[in-house]
Amino acid sequence: MRLFEAVLIVLGGQLALAAAVMGGRSPKRAGLLPLILLAPLAAHLVLEGARWQMVPAYLVAAGFCVVGILRHLRGPAGQHVLLTVMGITGFVLLMLSAAAVAFFR
Repeated sequence: MRLFEAVLIVLGGQLALAAAVMGGRSPKRAGLLPLILLAPLAAHLVLEGARWQMVPAYLVAAGFCVVGILRHLRGPAGQHVLLTVMGITGFVLLMLSAAAVAFFR
């Protein structure tokens, strides 16, 4: 596994678990926290190149960034279930991506 792949999977996993546990109870400014995933995602794509095994991780990173921006603009009202489901789904997708990278080199 390459460096930025691991960083992307670990950061995405931490954000997914935080979203699953906290749901919509985090402060409004925490909605921009998923934008942290853009740095390792960009570094991975530019320096290491895209790989098909990482598609679930790319989807999770993009989904978290979009939801984070929308949440920041709209506010947290009514998004508890969405964030919890996205956190759990994101964590599962990241684990699938990590397994694909590890087993299908």
